[in-house]
Amino acid sequence: MYLNSLIMSFIFFIVAFIFFIFKNKACILISGYNCIPKTQRKNYDELKLSKDFKTTFFKYGLIFLLGSIGCILISDWCFWIAFTIWLIYFLKNVSFDNKIFDKYKIN
Repeated sequence: MYLNSLIMSFIFFIVAFIFFIFKNKACILISGYNCIPKTQRKNYDELKLSKDFKTTFFKYGLIFLLGSIGCILISDWCFWIAFTIWLIYFLKNVSFDNKIFDKYKIN
């Protein structure tokens, strides 16, 4: 199970690294934001949006990395604990409408 957790951690760290390197250009990878017309995208603070998503993906990777370490040192149950923590955190942050982007609007 530690390998599953390690792979998930690696994937999330790579996505966070993409947001770190490309900064506001990586915003096109955000689901929902890429559906906003280009003329309206200039009304959003893409640098702050990118920074917040970079932090979020880094936290996702950290959760799975700790789960992987727990699997090695303690038990395979640590993967399921890490997955449950990630799922709760993910569901808390997910939004099915574009209202999530309202806090990034520039007046």
